[in-house]
Amino acid sequence: MYKYNPHKRRRALKGHVLPDEKTERRRRRLRWRRLFFAACLLAALAGALALYRSPLLRVEEVEVVGTKNLTPQQITELAGLEGASMFSVPLAEAEQRIVALPLVKGVKARLAWPNKVRIEVVERAPWGYWDLAGASYVIDSDGVVLAGVKPAKGAPVIHDAGAPAVLAVGDRVDGDTVRLAAALLSSVPEQFSLSVARFEYTPEHGLSLTTDAGYRVVMGDGQNVDYKMAVWKTVEEDIGRGAMAGHVLDLRFRDHPSFQ
Repeated sequence: MYKYNPHKRRRALKGHVLPDEKTERRRRRLRWRRLFFAACLLAALAGALALYRSPLLRVEEVEVVGTKNLTPQQITELAGLEGASMFSVPLAEAEQRIVALPLVKGVKARLAWPNKVRIEVVERAPWGYWDLAGASYVIDSDGVVLAGVKPAKGAPVIHDAGAPAVLAVGDRVDGDTVRLAAALLSSVPEQFSLSVARFEYTPEHGLSLTTDAGYRVVMGDGQNVDYKMAVWKTVEEDIGRGAMAGHVLDLRFRDHPSFQ
């Protein structure tokens, strides 16, 4: 016989609550909405993949501007970008290959949609000559050795009296010396009404110049150029230009200029 015990724990009955018609419609709409968004996402991914692989969005033309001594064809072949997808063009790698050319000072590659790449090249310009051990090498204003180009007639020459060596295309001579020489070519005539007859360089003394007044000035490096020029002007005014002929003015040491 069953006896009711109020202290005995009752076991809950399991079951399902049936939704009403309104709730069921709302659930169906939510499921369909989710399926629709999933289908749209898959379609978008498939479209993007098809677009990525499409021949319509691949590099068909490479435009090269800025070349003078190099040819656009050389740059195009070295870049190797034709046929690449516009979504993954290796522009940085192409720039690295191009800028490795001795005649190239700078390069920038840009996308030009829908299927074009524009490469802007800045070439090195021949500035003058670096004379070493009887050989004259064409250099630019940074001291990079060039080949296949020549500077303008009457271009400056820096005579290197250091240890004999052979330079190769793309090597760099002392860039600070080249920049200092370029600056002196304009500042000496302006401030002294003199011309530079000769530039000489040694690793120990740096850059020296001989004026058309017959005396030599040792500039050293490109530091404190304005101060060195002011000292030079003072010395010339005190001693006299004619009395300086055949002598050497050493301006390498800021606090201890010497005249011999």
